Amino acid sequence: MARVRVLPVLLLSCLACAGPDAPDVAVCRDLVTRLCLGPLCEPTTTKLGVEAMSCEATLLMRTGCGSDSFSFTTPTRAQVLDCRVPLLRQGASQKVKPACADVAEVFTDCPDLVRFFGGTP
Repeated sequence: MARVRVLPVLLLSCLACAGPDAPDVAVCRDLVTRLCLGPLCEPTTTKLGVEAMSCEATLLMRTGCGSDSFSFTTPTRAQVLDCRVPLLRQGASQKVKPACADVAEVFTDCPDLVRFFGGTP
């Protein structure tokens, strides 16, 4: 009987996540926002060579995702979405800072993303 009650809730939860994909520019800006939440993680400063005060502006400029017409080429959108997963472990809100261990994991596992941000893998 409990399964019958849970099934509608589960179905509604899945439907709530349905909808159009976010545009590439939104995905890119979200990633930049998460990486630049302070205090900056050591991998962000060392691998990307950015400082807290200018992190977001610098990464938006380097990537081109400051422009509303931005779209991924290299790395691909699929690669970016896969690489972004560890940054969401602490929560989906952009106000939740990713754990520095998760940032380090992203930079280790996704050297193309580090290069995309103008850093050195």
